[in-house]
Amino acid sequence: MGKTSTYSGLAFRYGMTNGFSTLLTTVATTYWSIYLTGAVGLETAAMAVIMSASSVVDLISIPICGVVLQKTRIKGGKFGIFRPWLLIGGVLAALFRWLSFTDLGLTGMGAAIWFGGTYILAYVVFNMAYSAFTGILPLMAKTPGDRVAFASARTTCNSIGKFLFSLTSVTLVSVFGQGNDARGYCALAGLISLLVVFGFGQLYFASKNYDVLDVSTSAGKGKKDQYSASVWEMIKFTISKPFLLYLLGSVCKGSIFFIITGLAPYFYSYVVGDKSMLTWYMSASTFLMIGGSFLTPYANKLFRGTRNTFAAGIAIYGLCLGLAYFLGTTAVSFTVFLSIGYVGYAIAHASEVALYSAVVDYTQWKHDRNLKPFMMTLFSLTPKIGTTVGSAVMGFGLVAIGFDQSNVTAQAADGIRILLSGLPAALAALSVVAMFLFPLTDKRIQEMQEDLTKRKEAAQH
Repeated sequence: MGKTSTYSGLAFRYGMTNGFSTLLTTVATTYWSIYLTGAVGLETAAMAVIMSASSVVDLISIPICGVVLQKTRIKGGKFGIFRPWLLIGGVLAALFRWLSFTDLGLTGMGAAIWFGGTYILAYVVFNMAYSAFTGILPLMAKTPGDRVAFASARTTCNSIGKFLFSLTSVTLVSVFGQGNDARGYCALAGLISLLVVFGFGQLYFASKNYDVLDVSTSAGKGKKDQYSASVWEMIKFTISKPFLLYLLGSVCKGSIFFIITGLAPYFYSYVVGDKSMLTWYMSASTFLMIGGSFLTPYANKLFRGTRNTFAAGIAIYGLCLGLAYFLGTTAVSFTVFLSIGYVGYAIAHASEVALYSAVVDYTQWKHDRNLKPFMMTLFSLTPKIGTTVGSAVMGFGLVAIGFDQSNVTAQAADGIRILLSGLPAALAALSVVAMFLFPLTDKRIQEMQEDLTKRKEAAQH
């Protein structure tokens, strides 16, 4: 088995980028709609159309970004495959996010085009930067243990960034705006944009010696460098047993998170009847997620490998959800079990990108095609699929239990408890089963990496 690792300065430099970049999406999801309808005065219908269109474009752009990364050689690959897009995508995403909070005084269709265009462009170019950020991880962290450490730093910094945003954003809007909300939101977006440019910029320099295009590895007729592949090869070779099992486990995890996040307000509003408890639940779960993320490299040592760590995290999550359903007879006990489960969720979430990196290594070993740019980009699709599945389950689930906010029956209240804890516990069990069938252990990954090294050496001679 490969050496397990904990944190390093390089891991935290990688994680720092995510700590800043998450602010770019958080400021949009938190304040952009209210900025348009409240501070700027755009019609609600126009805002809804823009947000719906951006969601579709966001989803479609992800595989396109993967193809662009795989096929593009900026300056002949002199600066690597991923590093140029850290700068290009990072700077443009920051610029367009700031512009999407900038009021030019336009009205009607002109305002809709301006805000809609900058908002959508911000997401598209951010996907390029974030795809490069995700794709460069297996280059900077070679062993499964190192990858878990990098992924844990990434998740920890992400959680800290969101937590600090929640503490400071309202105050900053007020201080910057001095009574003018539009100016306050614009200034906040500008400050965040500067932090994002810094985050991606420092990673560009930190990754200089890792993202190197090797034109000498020309194994295979017609190959020009280690990333040369046709679009058909990208699609054909991506689908495999490890990929499908990972997808099942990951989508279950994402669906659980969305179901619980979406139904928690229903539970505390209509079952408990105390909305203030929602604040306690959200605060406790956030702190426990930060702690679980930070502990993931140590959990990886304890559970002996990335696959086992992901499965153990989901198992802890599912166990706590089951306990919440069967033993959480009071609002307090239910909340305690539900919150503790986020330690397990954080461990699984923090180790997930390292687990997916194993699938990418497997594809290279199996088909002699290095599809890291394309396949690592697809990593961003799984949470979106999970969100889609989770939203469908939540929506149809509320219909199935006969929920009516004007008359919440005892049957509907019990149904909410099932949807919030019992059903997610079953999905967690399905995710754990998928991981037990997942064939790529750390030992197997190390063997494949050693075989790939031998192939490269043979090709050079």
